Amino acid sequence: MDTAFLQLGEQPILAHSLIAFERCQEIEGIVVVAAKDRLESVVGMARMYGTPKLKKIVGGAIQKTTSIKAGLNALEDENPSIVVIHEASQPCVTPHVISETIKGAKRYTVAAAAEKLDIPVAVVPKGLKATKSMNGNNTWALEMPVAIKRDQLAKMLGMGRSKTKVEENDFSEKLYKGAYLVQTDRPNLRIRNVTDIQIVAAALRV
Repeated sequence: MDTAFLQLGEQPILAHSLIAFERCQEIEGIVVVAAKDRLESVVGMARMYGTPKLKKIVGGAIQKTTSIKAGLNALEDENPSIVVIHEASQPCVTPHVISETIKGAKRYTVAAAAEKLDIPVAVVPKGLKATKSMNGNNTWALEMPVAIKRDQLAKMLGMGRSKTKVEENDFSEKLYKGAYLVQTDRPNLRIRNVTDIQIVAAALRV
């Protein structure tokens, strides 16, 4: 089952992000990209929780880049200068963090939510052998949302060029490279399984 439609407290996981974006003053419109068999569920959710900024709901794919392209194509008539990308699996997002990423993107082209780590981390390209270690003072966990100038995002996705395939890993590396980091005001945990739902529910006190 899609993570976005599991319950977190009294609301579906997706609803937590929708409400946060709805309450962010800088956000003018929202586009939700979901699996094609889930589009009606998003419509019902929007009606239930009151999200007038939700402009479009479009069908996407499993691949992140394909879904982002679908969302960007849906914005063609709107022509925004800044686009904010977010994943429903990170429901702890706040209007303040969304706002700060937008401000950062206006100045630095790309801005991403991030959490500073206080523990040493290791780089392990393959297997279990570390090739590099870094102390916690210089390491950050990269998260969503990411705000980026629309033209730059289209360029990263290879839009406008026929038969251009963008690999997922390459896209993520390009997206975060050189990004201005916005420190999250609370842990922005990612939900991957049922245990994560319980942890996030405790963090949100729902």
